[in-house]
Amino acid sequence: MRRRVLTALLLGWAALGAASGCEWLYDDLDFDQAPALLFRADALTPAPEPADPVALRVMAWNVKYGAARLPFWFDCWGDRVAMTRGEVDGNLGALNALLREVEPDVLLTEEIEVNSRRSAYVNQVEALLNGTTLNYAAYFRTWDSRYIPSEGLGRMDLGMAILSRYPILEAVAIRQPDRTDQDPVTGAFYIHRVIGRAVIAPRPDLRVAIYVVHTEAYDQDGTKQAQLRQIKEVVDGEELPFVLGGDFNELPPSALQLEGFPDERTEAVCSEDFVQPPYTPEAMRPFFDELVPWLPLDAFGTTAEAQRRYFTHSVLGPDEVNEVGQPGDWNRTLDYLFASPGTAWTPGESDVLQRAGQVWRGAPLQSDPLRLSDHAPVIGTWEVTR
Repeated sequence: MRRRVLTALLLGWAALGAASGCEWLYDDLDFDQAPALLFRADALTPAPEPADPVALRVMAWNVKYGAARLPFWFDCWGDRVAMTRGEVDGNLGALNALLREVEPDVLLTEEIEVNSRRSAYVNQVEALLNGTTLNYAAYFRTWDSRYIPSEGLGRMDLGMAILSRYPILEAVAIRQPDRTDQDPVTGAFYIHRVIGRAVIAPRPDLRVAIYVVHTEAYDQDGTKQAQLRQIKEVVDGEELPFVLGGDFNELPPSALQLEGFPDERTEAVCSEDFVQPPYTPEAMRPFFDELVPWLPLDAFGTTAEAQRRYFTHSVLGPDEVNEVGQPGDWNRTLDYLFASPGTAWTPGESDVLQRAGQVWRGAPLQSDPLRLSDHAPVIGTWEVTR
């Protein structure tokens, strides 16, 4: 969830266009479907052959481009635009430590970069592969600009990825509708959302589909709702058993708090005309009612205390305070895992990993997710009968 408030683009775009001749300044991802970029670890880690039913530990995690809790200007609480190589390497090392601790078989990640100035041009997909037991990855580009003049952001290559211990047989990006409430220049340089789909074979006799998504956050024209409807239509047409996960940028239908979150600013900072669009939790109901959620809707509870246990997002980290002096903590749920009808989640292994010391599968977490990203990882063990 990012505030992509790209200001002062027009003059920078015109000047760069004149200076660069025929070279592109941005990629508008003008396709319906396109192959994803594939990676593999430098050294493969043998993956166990699953029994029947096949049980895959699946995690979805928005990793905030490896920035941990650094206060970036996108968040409207800081002024950082780029990281040093040391910061990026340290933050990725901490992400990898958590991944090694919980050992997912499949990781769905959003806001990951492979060649961006703000993350020191580090290929973060390769860094996660080579720092964990994950072996293969498909990268789905969503933001590809040669130069973004706003705030000196520069080169941007951002997207989503599916990482797997098992070989990826095919992978494709499915284009999502763009916002219509931006001027043409801003829209050209803005994120272009896609649905990432990959097929893996955990056993020679079983193929499954994996979907990763990250919908719009700040549109005022209903784009996010259109993207959610498209996602549901796409998975409804899937013929293989599937799992779907990511950052939906939407609250669950049972959410008690819909506005006024403690890390929202009361004074405009990033943009004078910025207004937080209202959440529309009912847009998530078809996913809960017609698919198999990693946590059933009633697990979220009906009290603020119960729902807090499954929050997945906060703009501010625990070492920052809001305008009234409260330290940052998880304050809303935006991230989910869903599976196809006829499959199941292993009881007792579905959770939101929120903080160090939290007990998961009988052991306390050593890593602290609250300090690693502005989103908490969601995890579950998905069971598929071949």
